[in-house]
This record gives sequence, structure tokens and C-alpha cells, in this order.
Amino acid sequence: MSELSKKQVINYLQQHPEFLIQHPELLAQLELQQQTQGTTSLVHIQQRQLREHNSRLKNQIDTMSKHATQNELVYRLFTQCHRQLWSNYDFNTLASNLQNIICTNPDIDDCRLIKYAAKYDELVKHRLSNANYYLGRIHQQERDLLFSETTQSVAIYLIGDIKKPTAILAFGSNNANHFAPEQDNLFVLDFVRSLQLRLLELA
Repeated sequence: MSELSKKQVINYLQQHPEFLIQHPELLAQLELQQQTQGTTSLVHIQQRQLREHNSRLKNQIDTMSKHATQNELVYRLFTQCHRQLWSNYDFNTLASNLQNIICTNPDIDDCRLIKYAAKYDELVKHRLSNANYYLGRIHQQERDLLFSETTQSVAIYLIGDIKKPTAILAFGSNNANHFAPEQDNLFVLDFVRSLQLRLLELA
């Protein structure tokens, strides 16, 4: 009878997980070599794998909880911003009110609603030509157009058609990692659409 291959042994144990339980004398004899830890029993390896799995699950839950808290804060902020749109404000007053609301978020240090001008053409071409928004870090020359020296990461949204923009809405953070390209910005994009309609009325 030919010897069993490693794959056959693995397949058998996967299909009959009760085998080692039914043969405890075999389990007691099993010892596996680990390069970093020397001789380690199968039980110890299983315990370590279980701890690692539980640790990964905890980290995932903590991350999900953090994102849920952040999303709730963002939702509340932009609910307040939506209310501002339909008050009888001119452009400058609206911009000031939005700044006051958005900057209550401890991670956002600046908020700018700015009427579009030709000096922003290069910024739009470089950062906003594909998606009409950009999240992440920018060069110093770009930063100086909109923000202070302490700004490290930004979220920039183009208001209006890219061929004929109306304004730029921009948020700045002193935290270099606060704004990143992979972030979800559903609430902001919804607000940007409403803001675009409102600015057409104010034009």
C-alpha cells in the first residue's frame, strides 16, 4: 500500500474533524516544529491561532465602530449645513455660516466656500478633472491658494460643471491622515448637489 500524501491526510482530517478527539492518545503525541518557538504542541498552536483570530475580529469591530461614530458626526454636521442653504443668505454669509458649522468638527480646521476664479484653473485640472472632488494631500502651491500653512490634508469639491464652475468648497485638516482618497464622502456629495442648486439661485 502506498504512503498517504500530505494532501490526503489534510483532506481526511478536514472531512473527519472528530478523528483527533476520538484518538486522544495520538493528539497527545503530536508535536510540531516551529522555527521561532521550538517544539510546540498542536493544542498550543491552535490556541495561538484562535487568539490571533479573535484579535483580528476585535480590530475589525473597533474600526467599524469608529467609522459609525464618524459617519454619525458627519451626518449631523451636514444636516445643519442643509438648513443653511434655504435661509435668505447671500454668498458671503452662507460661506461664513458653513465655516462655523463644519469647523465644530475637531478634525476639521478650515472650511472655505469660494467663488470660482481663473487662478484655480490649474488646481482643477490637476486634482478635480476626473471626479470633481479630491481627498488627500496637496502641494504647498495648491495649499496656499485655499488654506493656511498648518493644513496637512484636504477635501476639495468643485461646484458646478467643470467647463463652467461656480465655486469651490474645501475642507482642511491639520491632521495629515484625516482626509484620504479611499474615504466615503456620500453625505458631502449629497450636500454639494444641493449647494450647487442654491448657488444658481444666488447668482
